[in-house]
Amino acid sequence: MTDFDPYRQQDPANPGYPPSAPIQQPWGTQPYPVPQQYPVQPYVSQPYPVAAYPMLRTSGMAVAGMVIGIVALVTFWVPFVDLVLGFLAIGLSWAGMLQADRPGYTGKGMGIAGLVCGIVAVIPALVVMLFFFGLFAAAGTACGIAC
Repeated sequence: MTDFDPYRQQDPANPGYPPSAPIQQPWGTQPYPVPQQYPVQPYVSQPYPVAAYPMLRTSGMAVAGMVIGIVALVTFWVPFVDLVLGFLAIGLSWAGMLQADRPGYTGKGMGIAGLVCGIVAVIPALVVMLFFFGLFAAAGTACGIAC
């Protein structure tokens, strides 16, 4: 193993590998001119003017009305639960639409969607409920008291 150091100047007494850089430039000058240094100007960023808009909040009642309206649409075949969910969706969506009309609130579209889903869910729920009561009424009169 050798003790070669590429950053060490070549010793004339120890001729080994060539030096990694020339020791002295010919004619005693630098290989390239030194660039002129310019004074550095401090850069100060100017902030953009920002208008202070109030944060808009989504009406929670409109969101709840829409979610309950969708659940009521899916469960229209459950006789009593769907009527409660449908009327709850209609009420919450209506209140959410009124709240969304106030300044600083959004969510009127979700309120409308919940209102439509609630109304559409109540109509088949009434049909299923009338059919449900009609079956029990027909069964009660056909059997009499003994059933």
